[in-house]
Amino acid sequence: TAIPRAIAGTPTRDMWMRMPSGLMPGVVSSGVYPNRWVPHSPPGASPSAASGFSRTDDDVRPTADARSGMTTPAADIKPMIPLGQFRDTFIVAIDDEGIAIIDQHVAHERILFEQMSERLTSRALESQRLLSPIVLEVSPGEHQTLLSHADALERFGFEVEDFGGRSLRIGAAPALLDWQKCEAALRAVAADLDGLAPGAGVQDALRAMAATMACHAAVKANDPLTREKMQYLLDELRRTSHSSVCPHGRPVVLRLTRREIERNFERI
Repeated sequence: TAIPRAIAGTPTRDMWMRMPSGLMPGVVSSGVYPNRWVPHSPPGASPSAASGFSRTDDDVRPTADARSGMTTPAADIKPMIPLGQFRDTFIVAIDDEGIAIIDQHVAHERILFEQMSERLTSRALESQRLLSPIVLEVSPGEHQTLLSHADALERFGFEVEDFGGRSLRIGAAPALLDWQKCEAALRAVAADLDGLAPGAGVQDALRAMAATMACHAAVKANDPLTREKMQYLLDELRRTSHSSVCPHGRPVVLRLTRREIERNFERI
């Protein structure tokens, strides 16, 4: 029987608790990931800084500029009830205003990003020691980038050491991350850090790392979720500051309002 590498520092309930947000921008724009979403603004709509949405008589759609720092208070997002999953990738839910389709991966990515961002303001993330350290072969550029940011990586729960040549020794990993994903996560972090603008500061590096870590730790497409897990994601999403986009700019929610449904069925 294989012995699991992770033996300590497993995720606790505290890691998943609601945390204050809004301390970091809605989108990490300085990394290698492009912002592939251009917010839609219906004709005649005027943005509301209080809610992060623009409203017309017929519709409610997210329109806040993801880089503007506008927040969406939890009170302005209605509680949603999950009906189920579509292709184990999208959560179909309802609220008082209509039907919502939520991309489970990007929703969880947003939640984790804000939880990590808040946690890092006061202390390092929880770490798990590995019974058998991972020896990672990397490119010269990745080797230099990761070692030069070893202190910042330690705040995320990684223990990264030089192991000679182009090898790195990983002795610990973040508790929220499956140890089997460590290699892919570290390579992605290295690519993100290389994509930062010249002269980028520590906070820029931490934002890029948090966004990448959240992406790798989040549930994935084709992951079946229980009703309880779906409800958890919907409840936590209401508490985030930028619930309409993930840290890399992808949309989280597609809405079909009650008025749109009634109009299409010729009830109004």
